[in-house]
Amino acid sequence: MLSTNTPTLMKRKLLPFALVTLFVLLLGSSCFSQDLDLIVNSKGDSIACRIDSITDTHVYFTMKFHNNWIPTSIVKEEVTDYMEGVIQKKEYTFEPGTSIIASSSALSMYDVLRNSMYIGIFSINYARMFPVGQATGITTGGGITFLDGPGIVLESSVLLGGAKHFGEFGIMWIPILGVGKETFEDWQGGIISIRAGYRYQGPGGLLFRLGLNVASADGEIIPLPALSIGYSF
Repeated sequence: MLSTNTPTLMKRKLLPFALVTLFVLLLGSSCFSQDLDLIVNSKGDSIACRIDSITDTHVYFTMKFHNNWIPTSIVKEEVTDYMEGVIQKKEYTFEPGTSIIASSSALSMYDVLRNSMYIGIFSINYARMFPVGQATGITTGGGITFLDGPGIVLESSVLLGGAKHFGEFGIMWIPILGVGKETFEDWQGGIISIRAGYRYQGPGGLLFRLGLNVASADGEIIPLPALSIGYSF
């Protein structure tokens, strides 16, 4: 059973893991910020690039040419479309030595596997994903926790991304009912946690989640690492 000083002990043990997790999340968000821009020209070429500036007459950008990133420009009238931050390099193949897109393996949220089973640090869960847009989905699910003996976990998340890599932001509730004050004095009403993290979900079914939970238990704020591995189908 948990004692009245359990929150303090948990914070001491798990704070180093939480700090490492936060560092990984910040590193991951930095990687996400390096997604490339897209320019489509009147010839039908789709170019992964970094758009530097746009004027009334030209679009100035940097693209890969002969394996080097070269600053260049295109007359604005020759641009049929452009979007910022929509190209993840791992999801595309390119013409040799260039950043001109040859083909795409990118999938929308409607193509992603909907059901997931995964094992975390404190729980075993099932979740179902409901797509609400090309790059947005909502998951709902629950499972069994072993934080202090068997218990119930309920959770919901928002997924942002596509193909295999997602940002995941959610809330989790562990209800604790019928507990006496002598053993759970600091945990009346259950545990509520918000989570931010990274989710990998491959087309073959492999699922990996890494993040940080910030839990609240009767006024105590407890950072907890979030690490899960499982299977999607």
